[in-house]
Amino acid sequence: MDKIRVVVYKNTQHPTDGKQILIDPSWNKDQLLTYCSGILGIKAKKVFNEKGNELSSIKNIHEGTSLYISSGESFQLKASSEGRVNKSFVLCMLGTAAVGKSAVTHRFVQNKFLKDYDPTIEDYYKKVVNVDSETVPLSILDTAGMEDYYPLIDDWIDKKDGFVLLFSVNLMDSMTKLESFYHKILHRYPNIGNAKNSPVIVIAGNKVDLPNRGITYEEGKKFADSLKCRYFEVSALTGAGIEEMYTTIVRELLSRRATKPQPTSVPWYERCELL
Repeated sequence: MDKIRVVVYKNTQHPTDGKQILIDPSWNKDQLLTYCSGILGIKAKKVFNEKGNELSSIKNIHEGTSLYISSGESFQLKASSEGRVNKSFVLCMLGTAAVGKSAVTHRFVQNKFLKDYDPTIEDYYKKVVNVDSETVPLSILDTAGMEDYYPLIDDWIDKKDGFVLLFSVNLMDSMTKLESFYHKILHRYPNIGNAKNSPVIVIAGNKVDLPNRGITYEEGKKFADSLKCRYFEVSALTGAGIEEMYTTIVRELLSRRATKPQPTSVPWYERCELL
């Protein structure tokens, strides 16, 4: 039987760093807990699903499930007390190496600047946000930028609600190479755009805090417009633009999943003022 890809988190009130793992459907719960003990660095004793139910077996775990691993304590995840809780959205960060995907994700999730560059293969992060009085759990997949890992792209983009295609404003080729990521997404989601349940894609230029940038705002916006995507400029160092970017993505996803979707005569990225 094929292995199942899941994301495991330490059982805390506000889980952030998740680890994507492959589990064998033939495993029992004890085998899963033993494996997670090594992955998460804890003595795993209990496993919970997203609803807080303790699992007595793992027979009914599905692809993409989030699991919370406990050292014996009860379920800890707490949603915001404001608004109603929506089904979680899963976002994916894509871009070439060293453009700041991990740094932008860390700034958003933990409000900290990631000083040391440690190349990522793939990591999940989680944050609960409140947008327009609605509480939304977010999972963010941070991916590798090295070309050696590009064969994993099809897995990365599968079953995602939104994408941030990130480049660095001091590296022109980091922007132009985003086209290949965009077309991969378009191939996977041919009806992308305003259609209900289609993913949201934004283009973002990072490192705008640098004094000598090689890509102007106008060039970045023109590139994003050519792909019919919303454009943002952000800084992982200062945090500028990051909260607004993710909030806009969530707001658009909520709009697309509403009972009465937004009119489709005007593309979504043109319905709002660019930041």
